Amino acid sequence: MAWPPWGSGRLAAHLAQQGLATVAPSPAQRCLRRVGLGTRRARLAVLEARSATQGLLTERTRRALQRARGQGRHVAAAQPGELVCLDTCYLGKLKGVGKVWQVTACDAACSYEILPALSARAYAAFLREVLVPLYQQAGWPLQRLLTDGGSEFKGAFAQACRDLGLRHTRTKPRHAWTNGFVERLQGTLLQEHWRIQFRRRYFTRRRQLPQALAAFLHFYNTQRPHSGYRLRGRTLASLFWGAEQKAS
Repeated sequence: MAWPPWGSGRLAAHLAQQGLATVAPSPAQRCLRRVGLGTRRARLAVLEARSATQGLLTERTRRALQRARGQGRHVAAAQPGELVCLDTCYLGKLKGVGKVWQVTACDAACSYEILPALSARAYAAFLREVLVPLYQQAGWPLQRLLTDGGSEFKGAFAQACRDLGLRHTRTKPRHAWTNGFVERLQGTLLQEHWRIQFRRRYFTRRRQLPQALAAFLHFYNTQRPHSGYRLRGRTLASLFWGAEQKAS
């Protein structure tokens, strides 16, 4: 009920983090199938049914996030700040709130997710007030930004890049996989956070969305184990905040 999108591999990694290292993905999957929860759709259906019995209204997203099929190997970075990927996704049109968009920044070196801004008019402010100060605090020089060719990454955003001395590059048209790091990350956010929240809560104010996201971001960055080739079971924050460098 806490993380219905998680499959057997993610559950096994989480249990191992809790000290249950003997639990493997295959028996975990057998347990899920035995109780009729072998698929993500089945687990989400149980959550939605339970929310309905508790009187909670739900608002489904009207569009599915269009995710790139490519992998992150098309871009690479040796250390945090060398390349930060930015992208926008449409979360949906919520009753009483309107259309909601999200801009997300993902570091190509460690996939550390920076707090997204949930307003399409806040890209330049997001860069100046959130992204740059966070890298300064962590001690990494922010060097280059990678985005698609959307109009939201022009005008004031491009000017902010010039003012801050940041190199801004864009992906080629119809080459979304080039920005695969952040595309995949937004898919994870959609599956593990928003599709759960939209079944548990009824959002009536736009400001409720970043409040709901803050707790998940803290968990995602500092507690959730990651099995990618760069992290190999470590947390994202352990690399971004210099724990590995300080230890060496």
